[in-house]
Amino acid sequence: MTNDSISVIIAAYNAEDTIDKCLVSILKQKNVDHYQIIIVNDGSTDNTLERLSKYRSNTKVSIINKKNTGASDSRNVALKQVNTDFVTFVDADDYVTDDYLDTLLNQYFQLPDCDLAICGYQKELADGQITMIGNGEKAILNQEEAFHNIFISYNFEGYLVNKLFKVSIIKANNLWLDKEAKFSEDLLFCCNYLNYCQKISFNPKPVYHYVYYANSQLHSHRIGSPFDNNAISILDTFSKIRRTVPLKYTKEISDVNARVCWFAVTLLRSIAAAPNRNEIDKKTIDSLRKIAKKYRKDFMRNDVLPPRDKIIYWVNWFFPRMLGRIWNLLDLRDHS
Repeated sequence: MTNDSISVIIAAYNAEDTIDKCLVSILKQKNVDHYQIIIVNDGSTDNTLERLSKYRSNTKVSIINKKNTGASDSRNVALKQVNTDFVTFVDADDYVTDDYLDTLLNQYFQLPDCDLAICGYQKELADGQITMIGNGEKAILNQEEAFHNIFISYNFEGYLVNKLFKVSIIKANNLWLDKEAKFSEDLLFCCNYLNYCQKISFNPKPVYHYVYYANSQLHSHRIGSPFDNNAISILDTFSKIRRTVPLKYTKEISDVNARVCWFAVTLLRSIAAAPNRNEIDKKTIDSLRKIAKKYRKDFMRNDVLPPRDKIIYWVNWFFPRMLGRIWNLLDLRDHS
């Protein structure tokens, strides 16, 4: 491999309707020749593997077929196969512009001691309607600034998919996706990685397209859906994330606490609006209220979440069921 080679990892589960668009967009990359695509079929029960079969003859594509163990484990399986200089991730539901890899790789060329390159993204519906475009300005960040910005809503955030990582940093420090984390495992990995970074480059050009589908996992956890107790595990993940932030970055630890508070509030609202709310253990609700109160000060003084959330907090604190009904009625989406 050359010193500009890239691996693109895709974990695919029941992606028969989207995998072609995803793969075709990656195979059309311009100005970058040395890249390979590693697709892990994570035990799909639809025709995903059949759709992938037509790419077997493409020298840029490697296909791994395995039983279903989840996206994090699938990505780890692919990471073990990587022998390039850089690695990025693309979700099987999404697609990229033809300059996605070029936008990321050029940041390493422009900043020789760069440890992480980040690009912009936009979210859209399946019909192409754009729902949001990530904020932020082109910048070179130090470690502390990156730890702060990664928690800012609508900035570059803690996704794997809009980042180009150095394989040498990943392998030297034995960095893997946490298979136990059900939510925000991307952010946990990125925060672990940031501990080994000094300079981070960000180009907000929205070259990654995150597509929201009605039948996605995210949709199943929306306000008004039956409440799944597994959703509470996000608080455990954030306990791990808090431990990744160096203790000297007190502001950034407070940013994490603000996120924890917001998740507790969001979970309370989800329970209040859920058709199975009467089945939820009162101890769970009391515990979430304690967390929302414990980190209230961090939440109220934070600058990583939108100001509107502070209003939502107080309405939710006193009238959670009413707010849950309104949220469901207006078909609103949480950025969390």
